[in-house]
Amino acid sequence: MTGEVVAILVVFTMIILAGVSLMIAAMYNRRGLREMEHRERLAMIERGLMPSPESDPGGFESAAGFSSIAESPTGVRYRTAGVLMIGVGLALMLLIMFSAGDSSAGIGVGGGFAVLGAASLLNYFLISRREQPRSNLRWTPPTRRPDPPTNVAP
Repeated sequence: MTGEVVAILVVFTMIILAGVSLMIAAMYNRRGLREMEHRERLAMIERGLMPSPESDPGGFESAAGFSSIAESPTGVRYRTAGVLMIGVGLALMLLIMFSAGDSSAGIGVGGGFAVLGAASLLNYFLISRREQPRSNLRWTPPTRRPDPPTNVAP
């Protein structure tokens, strides 16, 4: 029996180590790709070329004046509190039901916390709907092409 447990632990450890090494390899690969994209963008800027908007969508949207939909801190707090309260309510429900052996007490106490969490989530949805930006900004291209920097050879 002890040999079987050791074999299971060895297999489990090997699976975990393989997953971690695969994740590290993927992170290094992604870092290399991002570094190459950054070098390409810098080379384009040095030559006086305008990088495409697809290479930096966030920068393009902020330069064009598009407003990003930012969540209010109040709404985020209500969402976090709602999810947390629902989790605490469900955990209390299970804990009281199994420890006391009385399902009605568990549903009563845990359900009360879960309903409070659901109310907080509802409040988050109402706040986020109310704070939607009402303006539709449209980007228009510049009338003429900007001049290249003076330190770049033609």
